[in-house]
Amino acid sequence: MASGSTEQRGLDDTAPIRVVVVDDYQQWRRFFSTTLQRQPELQIIGDVSDGLEAVQQAQQLQPDLILLDIGLPTLNGIEAARRIREVSPASRIVFVSENRSLDIVEKALSTGAGGYVVKSDAASGLLPAVKVLLEGKRFISASLSQQVLGTTSDTRASRGIEDNPYLQFGRSALIYEFLASIIEATGADFGNVQLFDSRNRVLRIVAHHGFESEYLRYFDMVSYDDHCACSTALNERSRIVVADVATDPLFSTDARGVLLKANVRSVQSTPLIDSRAIFVGIVSTHYNDPGGPKPDMWKSVDDLAASFLVTISGCHQ
Repeated sequence: MASGSTEQRGLDDTAPIRVVVVDDYQQWRRFFSTTLQRQPELQIIGDVSDGLEAVQQAQQLQPDLILLDIGLPTLNGIEAARRIREVSPASRIVFVSENRSLDIVEKALSTGAGGYVVKSDAASGLLPAVKVLLEGKRFISASLSQQVLGTTSDTRASRGIEDNPYLQFGRSALIYEFLASIIEATGADFGNVQLFDSRNRVLRIVAHHGFESEYLRYFDMVSYDDHCACSTALNERSRIVVADVATDPLFSTDARGVLLKANVRSVQSTPLIDSRAIFVGIVSTHYNDPGGPKPDMWKSVDDLAASFLVTISGCHQ
């Protein structure tokens, strides 16, 4: 690290290793904190959801380690890392993101960060990554090399029902109850739940409210390569909020047209990630007017999502 000191900190050192966790999704922050706290040497001193706030916390707290997502509001994680390197040069940075683009990984590591962990690998890879970083070495998630070798799809295709949320949970009546509670909590006009079909690597609608056949046909299966709110949430594993469908460049022309014809002017898509860090799907709510849900609704959304994931997993064990 370019810090003026070459001393390396490790998990066996007696002084606590001070950590700031940065992710805009509350469930991920909880998961990271719980995982890190298995090591008593690791002390969580900051928990933030915004890129600019991460820079401010780094400057104020001068942490030893920062876990940093890429898809952050106000300031994306890559730009936040660059600024953190200026205000807290001794802080080691590890990106924890679901973005698998090798271009993005290279840009992230070019900031001086010491590691990159794919979120789906975090359950088994986070603590080893931290250990390697604190020894002054670089860590890159194993699944990124799987991507390079082209084996990820084959691995996913071979998994059974127990590892496919769409097959495992798709017929559960609990999904409609969950969707109704989310729509009520956010004052939405429409909504849907999509579960991840890991065999085909797509999102599939399993519950909806307020939509007609054209919308349902178009969004029946959404892939990583599509251009809409839920596909972006799928790629980034973070909440996506679109205040105005009519003007936001996130959408393809076709997707925008289908949404506007369905009288959708704003939308939010929230990933559903269980306590084992397994990506289950997306819950989206849609609104007739621009603006979307108010920020004070996010805690209710996250609490309802967490409760739903615990319940549905318990019912299918």
